[in-house]
Amino acid sequence: MPRPSSQPPMYRKHTTRNLGVVTLGDSVTKTRRSYYRGEFDTPSSRERHHRLIAQWEANGRRLPDIADAQPNSEESAGIRVGKVILQYWRWAKQHQKAVAGNLAVVLRVLTQMFGTTVATEFGPTKLRLVREAMVWGDATATPPRRPWTRQSINKQIRRIAAVFRWAASQEMVPAAVCQALKTLEPLQRGQTTAKESEPIKPVSPEVVNAVRPFLSRQINALIDLQLLTGARGGELFSLRKGDIERSRRVWAFAPAEHKTASQGKIRRIYFGPQAQRVLRPFMLRPDTDYLFSPTEAEAERRHEMHVARKILLSCGNRPGRNVKESPNRQPGDHYTKDSYCRAIHRACVRAFPIPAELAHRRVAGRKGGKSRRWETDAELRKRLGEEKWVRRRNWIRQHHWHPHQLRHTAATVIRREFGLEAAQVALGHSSALVTDAVYAERDLAKVEEVMLKIG
Repeated sequence: MPRPSSQPPMYRKHTTRNLGVVTLGDSVTKTRRSYYRGEFDTPSSRERHHRLIAQWEANGRRLPDIADAQPNSEESAGIRVGKVILQYWRWAKQHQKAVAGNLAVVLRVLTQMFGTTVATEFGPTKLRLVREAMVWGDATATPPRRPWTRQSINKQIRRIAAVFRWAASQEMVPAAVCQALKTLEPLQRGQTTAKESEPIKPVSPEVVNAVRPFLSRQINALIDLQLLTGARGGELFSLRKGDIERSRRVWAFAPAEHKTASQGKIRRIYFGPQAQRVLRPFMLRPDTDYLFSPTEAEAERRHEMHVARKILLSCGNRPGRNVKESPNRQPGDHYTKDSYCRAIHRACVRAFPIPAELAHRRVAGRKGGKSRRWETDAELRKRLGEEKWVRRRNWIRQHHWHPHQLRHTAATVIRREFGLEAAQVALGHSSALVTDAVYAERDLAKVEEVMLKIG
């Protein structure tokens, strides 16, 4: 049954017994029962709480049996799941850098629920509880975790199985643990309450051009290169002058780190005449320097602000005066996927302001007095109501876009003009099936032309 919009039951402290307790209600009988989770605010107590909530959700919000809600023999001898996760994370940061960010999220959920559980006792039943936690999300987590899509959940469950496969190869757990986890069936379409992911669509040139005036010269160049080459943004961030092969009419670049580097595959990106014109203004630097630098972009932005200054230099701050000796945040020497995506998001906000009735408002600060702050998403959703909240979400989807849509746009254009094989080579796919099914949108104009003749 779909989960209502109410907040999940609160984990709280029993004031006289120093125990963690949560009160659950039965969705059918409407009865309520309190479950004590052990010593308050300890890792094992928190894990028991999250496991209990997952059991409660998986059972349609019926009260679970006490025996099922109690933890297993966590005090028995053996390596803990948390230890396995820690060792695997240290290995993954060195050998799986491309997916480390996504991996950290699922490992956090696994640690939250079963970190102190003996690794040999972690089987398909416990893995199913972790999957239920992914289906429902957790608004009380830090940061709050939204419900994941069915496709993402299946992928993350495979990653958890890979953690124990690695642990078995290191003789940390028996191989039978890994084999048992693989028996858990994936979520099937129509047989789960998990939502389906929406396919990524190409972004129109008109929307991209509307955002360009609010972007730096470096970000605009990265956008142009993505549209011209079909490359991922992460493959272009490490671009240096010395890494580009310029001996032929078409330049080539082989990034050291890319999505399939761990599989031993080589990725090559080709720059034609138009892409070369985009690159040349950034080639006037040493071979070892990154072509697209946030530090350079920030310096140019500050210079433009100084040139447009209307206040006399004798008044207010002058360049170099109001500078911290050790600022907490400094622009890096090259872009990351987060900084690149954040720059585009901010430009979309400026290019397409959200209607005032759907936007955040300033409210009284939590410290009282005259302090003001922006309302949180939860406060905004409560004020707008579900109807206006859905309108806001749809408006953002229509006007905001993210960098990976540029790759889909390039794939669609290349396929339409030069065929599927050309799109496959440009995007670096081993199989044309991936290019055909995921990236290249069908040319509906050709279908309409055919059906006008034969339909």
